[in-house]
Amino acid sequence: MTVFARDICYFNQEEVLDHPKKISLMKEKILAGDIYIAKRVYPPEMVLEIRDYLKRVGQNSLPNYHPIEEGAPNFHRMNIWDERSYVKACFHQFSFFPWNQDVFALFDKARDVYRIKNLITGLPENKFIGRTPEEGCAARLSFQFYPKGSGGMNKHSDPVDHHQIAVPMLIMSQKGKDFMKGGGFAEKENGIKVDVDAACEIGDVVYFNAQIPHGVDIVDPATGSRWLDFEGRWILLFAINKLADNTAIANARELI
Repeated sequence: MTVFARDICYFNQEEVLDHPKKISLMKEKILAGDIYIAKRVYPPEMVLEIRDYLKRVGQNSLPNYHPIEEGAPNFHRMNIWDERSYVKACFHQFSFFPWNQDVFALFDKARDVYRIKNLITGLPENKFIGRTPEEGCAARLSFQFYPKGSGGMNKHSDPVDHHQIAVPMLIMSQKGKDFMKGGGFAEKENGIKVDVDAACEIGDVVYFNAQIPHGVDIVDPATGSRWLDFEGRWILLFAINKLADNTAIANARELI
């Protein structure tokens, strides 16, 4: 059965942590399709500092792909509507794993988001975020940059299984300033798109059911695409991904 987007609910993330009844209600509503937005979880100045660092990495080193497996290095890659992808997209991705160190100690900063993600899934709060994969899965911080003029992702749904219900998303750019048109959406049952980016500010974290049809409309489609400027839409996904050899969990499913 397809789950569709319903209402947007704003909340304070600190007020949910360590409150089982609030977590239980959040889980119930997310399973039904509500979209939860935690306001200003991260200071905008910190988000912009990370964004600037990734921009310099992308400008000054070659992109390379590595499969998700134990011990994989942090890496960045480009995906330009690659036919090999389960979901066709155009973005630049920067991946970080908990067994590697980085200058921002990103997984320390991400811990509370992963705690909520795990608790609403019904898992121990620190599941999957250690330095060793568990049950064929591992945490991955996936920064995604969608360039003006070409960045986007086809409508799809992601697998919901024992490892996750929601894939939280940190908003790292401001619609109306960093880009004007397109961006992330979630679809309602009547086909109307919920403009998720327009409902958020830099530093907000969005939680929604990964089965909801969602995607990224082309960012500022009338603008020329300039990858090395890194102007467009930035987000961070707090993911739990199956390892490359894990066949027990389904793949993302394109819906067009």
